Amino acid sequence: GGQTMALANGEKVSISHNSATGEIRLTRGGETVSMGREMALRRRQTDGGFRIAQARRPQNVYPGDLHLVSKLESGTYRLYVVANVYIESYLYGVVPYEMGASSALEALKAQAVAARTYTLRAMNANASKVYDVVDTTADQVYNGSPAERDRAAEAVDATRGIVAMNDGKLTGTYYTASNGGQIESVRNIWGSNQYDYITVKDDPYDYQNPASVVRSFQVNKSGTQSNSTLGSLLNAKA
Repeated sequence: GGQTMALANGEKVSISHNSATGEIRLTRGGETVSMGREMALRRRQTDGGFRIAQARRPQNVYPGDLHLVSKLESGTYRLYVVANVYIESYLYGVVPYEMGASSALEALKAQAVAARTYTLRAMNANASKVYDVVDTTADQVYNGSPAERDRAAEAVDATRGIVAMNDGKLTGTYYTASNGGQIESVRNIWGSNQYDYITVKDDPYDYQNPASVVRSFQVNKSGTQSNSTLGSLLNAKA
């Protein structure tokens, strides 16, 4: 802790972590320095960032600082590697991968507002944690910023700072690639009734989604079905 150093452009360093003690060490030029249990690799210029060789899009820049935090969990230290990115820069790497930059601009604007709102809600909910969101569909897919300026980036800029509100609170803007033609109730999913605006209703637009899987099932007039699992469910619920 307390170490501050400047790394030259192109300089290579090695970082190691001890899961027993939580110590993070940085080695440069044959010299190893203890960084305590938390360190950051900060940019020198605001348009810079870092790349991740093992990332899904290794060519994309993550436009922010890299924070390494060691936390004691169940008797051993776990190393968290966190990208600290401004929210609008973050959305540049979310919208094109959640919706696709070839989508209509107005649809991308709606997606940008939904993603921004989702992120702010997560930041509030996870304020005590090391990170706010993960970079997968467990939250939102984030792949760093594409090099080219596309329609998705235009949508982010056009809606900068805009979020969805409901009754004075950030809206629960949950979204999915496909819902099977019907929106599900939050109460049915999580047993919560705090989102009374998310109810079961038909979504005819999902049938136009080429990625949707369409299945049909025949129920005989007598009530017998070839699928015992579905039959039991229908008999129990319907």
